[in-house]
Amino acid sequence: QSGRTDELLFTAMDQINLGGPTFIMDPEQRALIAGLNLQAGKKAMDVSDFLSASSFFDYGMSFLKEDLWRTRYDLTLALFDNAARCSYAIGDHEKVKALSEQVLTSAGSFSDKLNVMYYTVSALCDASLLDKAIQKSVWVLSML
Repeated sequence: QSGRTDELLFTAMDQINLGGPTFIMDPEQRALIAGLNLQAGKKAMDVSDFLSASSFFDYGMSFLKEDLWRTRYDLTLALFDNAARCSYAIGDHEKVKALSEQVLTSAGSFSDKLNVMYYTVSALCDASLLDKAIQKSVWVLSML
């Protein structure tokens, strides 16, 4: 039963996302769709489909237009955090960096930034940029 429900969620979100955020004007509906994209992305991650999950998170962020960090903080943080995790999993280190920079700039607390810092350091290690990874790690540790 759960697998069928997940399949329906994926199909519904794919169809809604094809229309895109420009057709939905109501901020509450946009937030609802962003939340459903977050849910679909998490379910895709549960089955290790990181490419699909990344797409759902990207669409979720696109539905949250302006003031996303102020008006929908928890939802925005969850979308960016999970998008960074997926980007790391699929080896898109540039996207990890871009998402991390936005979280580091906009997140309200140090603990809200920790996950993206981890993905950033891991991506730097994977890219054999060990000096930068160590610098970033020392900076994180100094903030504790």
